[in-house]
Order: sequence, then C-alpha cells, then structure tokens
Amino acid sequence: MNQYSAMITDFLHNCGDAEKEFVNSQEWWIASGSAKVQIFLTNLDDNAELVVASNLFKYPEQNPEINEYVLKLNGTLKLKGVSFGIRNKHLILSYVRPVKGLDPEELEWIIASMAVIADEYDDLLVEKFNL
Repeated sequence: MNQYSAMITDFLHNCGDAEKEFVNSQEWWIASGSAKVQIFLTNLDDNAELVVASNLFKYPEQNPEINEYVLKLNGTLKLKGVSFGIRNKHLILSYVRPVKGLDPEELEWIIASMAVIADEYDDLLVEKFNL
C-alpha cells in the first residue's frame, strides 16, 4: 500500500454507512444513489493514475443517437472533467488523473462529482432514449 492507496482507503472509511467495498490495495467501490463508483490505481508507483469510473447501463448494441448525445457532452463544463465511454458493452463515465499531487480534498471532489454525475445521467439517458 502506498500513500495514495491509504488516502483512498481513509476516504472510504470516513464515508459512514455508505455501501462500499475494499477489493484490494488498488481497487475499491462505493455506491451512491443508483450509481456504483469504482476507484482504481493503475499501479502502486508514484507514476500511477487514479481512475474513477461508473458503469451506467448495459450497452450491447450501440445507438448512434445516444453516441452523438454523449460525445457532445464530453469536454463540457457539465461533466466536470468526467467523460462518457464504452467498456465491456456498458456505457460508462470515467475520470483519469495522475496521482502526483493528489490530496484528500481533490480525491473527495472527484469521487463525489462522479457519483452525482453518474446518478444523474443513468436516469436521464434511460428516460430520454427509452432504454
């Protein structure tokens, strides 16, 4: 475990009764509303990246209308640095940042932002596109 792994673990310990799991020293998750936010470190070195992601819903067959909608949102201020993507036939939101210089306040902001955005957009997209 390194300082960043310890920082994430400490953050989750301070989240009270939230549903959460400590998978290992490089992987955790926490539930917020209808969103499950996954937190990863790419490695335990100082050059690691923090990856915070949330699967919104199964997306086995791509829909050009949904793709265009979410791609237009990527890079907007509405998403606060979070971006849509596709992984393992799921529509996901993700945020990637090098760990160098990461502090507990920024970590909390990243995870909280992801949780709010994922909880908002999973419902919004399902309703907008009748999924």
